[in-house]
Amino acid sequence: MKNLMKIAQKNDIPIIDMRMYGNEEAMSHSINGFCMIAIDRRKVKSHADYKVKSAHELGHCITNSFYDEDCPIVPRGRIERRADVWAIRNTIPRRVVVKLLKSGVNELWELAEHFGVTEDFMKTALRYYNLWNGN
Repeated sequence: MKNLMKIAQKNDIPIIDMRMYGNEEAMSHSINGFCMIAIDRRKVKSHADYKVKSAHELGHCITNSFYDEDCPIVPRGRIERRADVWAIRNTIPRRVVVKLLKSGVNELWELAEHFGVTEDFMKTALRYYNLWNGN
């Protein structure tokens, strides 16, 4: 998490706590090159969940990957994928995953715990790195 905060600071991207309504838990927004991230801490389930949300939203800011709900030109899935890939590469280095797997750490929960992320995000990372054979 420290590394993510350093990246946010270096790029002048504030991460604020903001109450969100509906299903929204986190968001990032860019106006005239200034990006900000808001996370509703009341909806965050754990420290790992906060880290994953922060990394994903930071991925939107760093890659300048945003979409407009009213403009279907760039598919939302492509934008979300870019943010996820940035988040994965900056929280779960492939070489470390491979080293852990070779050393016998191969349970999803163990890997997630090692990197301080959720099991769902760990599974996404393993799929991205083509290291996941499960469902």
